[in-house]
Amino acid sequence: MNFLSYFSLRPLRSSLALGFALLLQSAPTFATQPELNLKDGDVWVMAGDSITAQRLHTNFIEAYYRTRFPRLTLHFRNSGIGGNRTGNVLKRFDYDVAAWKPTIVSVELGMNDANGPVDVYINGMKEIIGKIRAIHAQPVLISSSPVDDGSMMGDWRSPRCQSLDAFTVALKKLAEEEQVVFVDQYHTLIDLWGKNRRAGAELAAKTGKLPPPPPPAAPGKPAKPAPLPASLIPLHGDAVHTGEVGQYTMASAILADLKAPGEVSSATLSADGKVLETKGCKITDIKASGGALSFTRADEASPWPILPAAKTAAQLLPSLLDLSKYELKVSGLAEGSYQVSINGKPAVTLTAKDLAAGWNVTAAFDSALGQHATEILGLISKLEGPLNTAWRAASQAKDEAKLAAAQKAIEDMEAQVQKACQPVAWQFEIAPSK
Repeated sequence: MNFLSYFSLRPLRSSLALGFALLLQSAPTFATQPELNLKDGDVWVMAGDSITAQRLHTNFIEAYYRTRFPRLTLHFRNSGIGGNRTGNVLKRFDYDVAAWKPTIVSVELGMNDANGPVDVYINGMKEIIGKIRAIHAQPVLISSSPVDDGSMMGDWRSPRCQSLDAFTVALKKLAEEEQVVFVDQYHTLIDLWGKNRRAGAELAAKTGKLPPPPPPAAPGKPAKPAPLPASLIPLHGDAVHTGEVGQYTMASAILADLKAPGEVSSATLSADGKVLETKGCKITDIKASGGALSFTRADEASPWPILPAAKTAAQLLPSLLDLSKYELKVSGLAEGSYQVSINGKPAVTLTAKDLAAGWNVTAAFDSALGQHATEILGLISKLEGPLNTAWRAASQAKDEAKLAAAQKAIEDMEAQVQKACQPVAWQFEIAPSK
């Protein structure tokens, strides 16, 4: 291009540049969805009602993060009180939330608020967000869980679940407006628990084991509703406060929405004792003899601690195991079944084909892993139970002496929890079944 041609195009180029600039100014802007990213030293306060105060799904979430990120020093504090609504949390915010000096505050309310107007709930949540930001912490809004009252068995919803649905939708809108992390466990769980109820009802109809009819109503009193067919997989607890099985599905739904990483580690070996591939772990002490294989596996992180008593949660929600991909593959084994043992304790029987395809060791609920999970969650229960309660009482009473003693007890227990959550070396043995 010559000198004159260049200058003859300048007006066109200027017009295009101006037009492009105006287009950018008029184009809608899309803010990125905020995410939760834990860092060393974080203090996560979990505020809520009686479902939080159960210290089940909150403890399971705590156990997940402590074992997945063992090199981080993380602190979790339960701030749940039965019957709480947004107004209650606002009243106790200073001594029961801010006093912990949190960097993260999750708020899981709605079960009780749903008995009132949605605008009161949303205005309260908005005020809570402001208070959280005022103490320079990250807000995380978590919808309420549904009520396992059978309202998911057809195309209808009970009045309470209808309210919870509307409250969840409104909470999501608020989170978008305020640009805060939002977790919708309600819609995940109402479908999941509903299918579980329907499967139980279908089985009851086939077997003839239907619940008995309700007793006749007393004079002047409303008739009692017919009892619900049992769920195919019992959630335990009650319709509002599910037990360990239901609360592992709650924890899974929350972690999935928080984009919690699923990878733990993986190892691929051959039947002759060769290590073909590893990720996040180290394999040592390998022995291969007589069709059997043994080795020691040391990992950089640990699988999600899942209590053996709650193992049916993974049956109810198979994607739960996607949050704990602790994989083992063994190729070249002769056809047949094999007994897999961990630390000398039988874990599971698998075929050579199963092992070649890969096995998620997290599913060995009744093995030494399950025993280790029970130990970890037992320590967390002590931390979040009596020690947490003593600290909160001293904080509310502004009793400095008791508060100092409670803080010391918490720090001592946290040291035990941190130690228990460090990865341990597991001894594996894979031998032909007898």
